Amino acid sequence: MSRVVVAGSKNVIEPVIENLHEQNLLHIVNYSGGDNAFAMGKSLERAHEISEQLIKLRSIERYLGITGKIPDREFTESEVVSQMSDILDVIGADVVTTYERIAEIENDVKVKQDQISAMKPLSALPIPLELLSGYESLATFVGTVDSPVESDVSGVSPSNEVFSAGDHAVAVFVPVDKASAVSGVLAEHGFVETSLPKDISGSISGAITTLESDIKSLGSEKEPLQKKLDGLKAQHEDAILAVDEYLSIKAQKAEAPMQFASTENAFVVDGWVPTDQFDTLEREIESATGGRVQVEMLNEGEADELVEAGEDVPTKIDNPSVVRPYELVTRLFATPEYKEYDPSLLIFIFFPIMFGLILGDVAYGLITMVVMFMLRRKFRTPGWTSLINIVIIASVWSIIFGILFGEIFGPMGLWDYIFSGAHYVGLLGTVAQPHLVGVDFGVGFYGPLGRIGPSGIGSFDGAMFPMYRLATASVLVLIGVSLFIAVLHTGIGSILGVKTELAYGEKRHAYYERLPVLLFQVFFAIGLLGLIVGGLTNPLVPLSALVILVSIVMMVKGPEGVMGATHIPFFVSNLISYLRLLAIGLASVGVAFAANKLAFYVVMPMLSGPEGAHGAFTTMAIVIGVVVLIMVHFINLLLGLLSPFMHPLRLHYVEMFTKFYSQHGGGIEYAPFGHVRRFLRG
Repeated sequence: MSRVVVAGSKNVIEPVIENLHEQNLLHIVNYSGGDNAFAMGKSLERAHEISEQLIKLRSIERYLGITGKIPDREFTESEVVSQMSDILDVIGADVVTTYERIAEIENDVKVKQDQISAMKPLSALPIPLELLSGYESLATFVGTVDSPVESDVSGVSPSNEVFSAGDHAVAVFVPVDKASAVSGVLAEHGFVETSLPKDISGSISGAITTLESDIKSLGSEKEPLQKKLDGLKAQHEDAILAVDEYLSIKAQKAEAPMQFASTENAFVVDGWVPTDQFDTLEREIESATGGRVQVEMLNEGEADELVEAGEDVPTKIDNPSVVRPYELVTRLFATPEYKEYDPSLLIFIFFPIMFGLILGDVAYGLITMVVMFMLRRKFRTPGWTSLINIVIIASVWSIIFGILFGEIFGPMGLWDYIFSGAHYVGLLGTVAQPHLVGVDFGVGFYGPLGRIGPSGIGSFDGAMFPMYRLATASVLVLIGVSLFIAVLHTGIGSILGVKTELAYGEKRHAYYERLPVLLFQVFFAIGLLGLIVGGLTNPLVPLSALVILVSIVMMVKGPEGVMGATHIPFFVSNLISYLRLLAIGLASVGVAFAANKLAFYVVMPMLSGPEGAHGAFTTMAIVIGVVVLIMVHFINLLLGLLSPFMHPLRLHYVEMFTKFYSQHGGGIEYAPFGHVRRFLRG
């Protein structure tokens, strides 16, 4: 990015604004008012009128419930201008009148519902509504109490009438001069006064019936009004959003000078532009103004001075289209700073693999993929599209690992039925029995499914899959795989951390804080592997111990001194945390395995009676067993989608990003002055 200054006379400010907006290249830096020679600019004359129109339009959108959507069609500016007056005035007035009447109806309904709720406890009182109020010499108290009040009321006002119904409803009549004393007595009994309707007479139960009838009538009036609003929305939604976009662009242009530095006769625009786009920016502005502006690019030294002074350089995130959805995950954490590495590519590489390693089921992966494709047709906004594409790619890896693990609705699911006999004969028809394999991972590694595939692959006489994840030997292999991913993942983060610190000139942080973490974690894993394979006699163990010791010494010499070594447990836990890739996957496999066992080996035989032990299941047993099977697998799939998404996300954010990303507080994203047109043709 390069720092650019555009200066010119105010008589060309509008062409400059129009051109900058059209190019959509310059990230404008707001003028802060720090220079006494300049003042903050003022908006163009039409800004106030445009703002009022936009406020009016946004009210219409709110009343109609219009939110952002993918456009069904595009409009030319001439079409928008021709429809704008009609939308803002005629249609807008109709919408406002209809909406306000609906709001009145809803308020009336709520008031009447509250009245009904209040009067229901009083419905048994034997007094008409018109006799419960309106007296000059009598004070009336109508409501509910927690306990009988007759005796206490008589104690303070011998002259009284008390009517009660049930345990709580009460109507008390006393002389006006006794009102205060009676009110105090009633308060001691938890008296709550009921507000009675003034325009209804007759019994309380009859009043409730009348109010219910009124509510029904109001509902009948509201229904066609709501349908009218829905019809107006369906008919004019795209046009309204096109007008919104048109006015937003106009407002953006009219208010742009407020970001400029200004004098009585001149203006200065300050901002950032991609270095390779500067020539285009300069050429287009000079062409639009007839060369009456000055466009200059600050040299690299001046730009660095601004950065050192604390000014943020905007970051332009630019990735291949296949990686672009993962920018959503990056932005959820923080926008990368200008000199930081954008981790979106790393997320694209590691996240789907981690997701697939945890879920690892062909059926679950296929179901997830189908559901995501269906949702993509419904949710077409950029955020939803990115999220859906992330899960689609992850589901592909779930299918790949599902084939490796031999899981279709878990182990002992559909794999054995689809590949009937495949665990004795390979997919290509070649015998691949367990005792012919050159390297054996241990008893049970291939599970009850055996192994499939052609023989004679490399040094092996038979293929090595599917891997039965519940076998002890398989768990040991997956522990190794998880730790390998841990070292690779965190190692890349540490390398990028060293690179980032050097980019900021922080050599001590790079060599005595970031580099020791890399050495410690890599050789800790190598040393652990050496212990497992050969014990203390393995030469990898003393070599790793030596490097670990050197890394600790480097930490002590780092910026934190001796306190730097206190982070060692955290670095170890970083690596151990990756075992969640194994543990959560095994939990999902266990539930799927239990579902299959429960349905086929417990529910169906039990409900089929004695014949069930020999595989002769009744129709009812099969139906109930399948229902149980579907329910458990459905729950497992929901959990299996949440965990494989959240835990790899955590491994990126906590275990990896903390080593290199946003160490200086996060950056600001490159946001050039302009507008991406969605409803208007460019």
